[in-house]
Amino acid sequence: MLQNDLRAEMLHDNLWRLLFRLSPIAILSMSINSINTFVDAMFIGHYLGEVAVGAISLAFPLAIVTGAFSAMIGVGASSILSIAIGAEEGETQRKIFGTTVVLALVVSLSLTFLGWTCAEFLIGSMGGKGEMLALGVRYYQHLILGAFFQIFAVATSMLIRAEGNLKEAMVIAIFSTLVNIMLNPVFVGYLEMGIEGAAYATIVSMVCFSVLNFWYFYTERATFEIDFRYYRLEWKIVRPLLGIGISAMMLQLMFVLQQVLVFKSLDIYGTDRDITFMGACYRIMILLIMPGIGFSAAMQPILGISVGAKDYARVRRTFWIFTGSNLLVLVFCWGLTMRYPTTMLGWLLPNMVFTAEDILNFRYLLSLLVLHPFFIMGVKLYQSIGNAKLAGNILILREILFFVPVLWLLPKCYGVTGIYLTPIVQNISVAIVIILLLNRTFRRWTEKEQVLVRP
Repeated sequence: MLQNDLRAEMLHDNLWRLLFRLSPIAILSMSINSINTFVDAMFIGHYLGEVAVGAISLAFPLAIVTGAFSAMIGVGASSILSIAIGAEEGETQRKIFGTTVVLALVVSLSLTFLGWTCAEFLIGSMGGKGEMLALGVRYYQHLILGAFFQIFAVATSMLIRAEGNLKEAMVIAIFSTLVNIMLNPVFVGYLEMGIEGAAYATIVSMVCFSVLNFWYFYTERATFEIDFRYYRLEWKIVRPLLGIGISAMMLQLMFVLQQVLVFKSLDIYGTDRDITFMGACYRIMILLIMPGIGFSAAMQPILGISVGAKDYARVRRTFWIFTGSNLLVLVFCWGLTMRYPTTMLGWLLPNMVFTAEDILNFRYLLSLLVLHPFFIMGVKLYQSIGNAKLAGNILILREILFFVPVLWLLPKCYGVTGIYLTPIVQNISVAIVIILLLNRTFRRWTEKEQVLVRP
């Protein structure tokens, strides 16, 4: 699609038509990582047992750190690209890809070194002991070897989506997921490679993802020119990229902090079984919220190009249409999960007998997940309009102010159940803050528009 056509479509096409064209593709694309981790846990649970599921649950927060840096680079680069397309800044567009590649290489090398050398200390600090610690370290040390391919694949996929080519991004992402799904039973089961086999399956799928994305850009399918002269850290790109992308990174890093504190609390108030069970709960929760991240990804190019063109009325309409649709999809999936919890949990923990308390705690954890669309879409809005500072402040409030103190207090009163009750307080508080901020932002835009139309 030519840039002028893309710009015109994002600025003038019917928003409901864009929703139905872009969102399904974005949801599938953005769900790739969560599907991969869910599949890993499912095969590990069936072939290696509950201890191994607990091990990868402890390694999971560390794996999200790599995803956080992928989001930082990808969201920052794609937001700059969308705004540059809206403002018709060709020079900026030509510099983005090379800067993204070099930044991904620098970050991944650092993460690989730190991850390999510090894995035992980090997993042990979350409560890993004995066999669970040993398995978790083996899984993460092998997984981190593929850090570059994950960061490059996710970041360049976001660039493809920012151009509006969500269909191609989806096809590539789905193919890589199918590779992971097919290789898991081969590596873990047939070849008996153990917990390392799941890590290798993920790495191979990310290599495929990266190669196909690279092919997309070097066969001139992108709307901007790829030039080797720009394979450097261009400060004029890196600075705003990090400014926008850090808030996206913080979204995942704050979730990492949340999981680390939760697993440490379970180590204090519960048992290894509680750690394993919470790990399964988290994977189901992430699977449920991934469509919301897909809706936000589909919304991003419309917001970015509309902001670049200073069409704030379209930004408002886009936000409410995509947020409402996100809410409807989440309520449907959430309802099925709350109605049949043992089915979902049984996929990951086939040999565990769930107690009434387990099921009640699971429902506590997910009870107010339906408020999540306001949070994720609100953060994406502020990222897309370039207000990274406010997006970052929302994330800090969510985890530091609304989660940590509650997590410290409730387990003292209710034990393990108190840990599952903590997100209820968090979700209510964050929803109130987001709605108040959005009301203020939209009101200011309306006032500016009224001033502009006055004679």
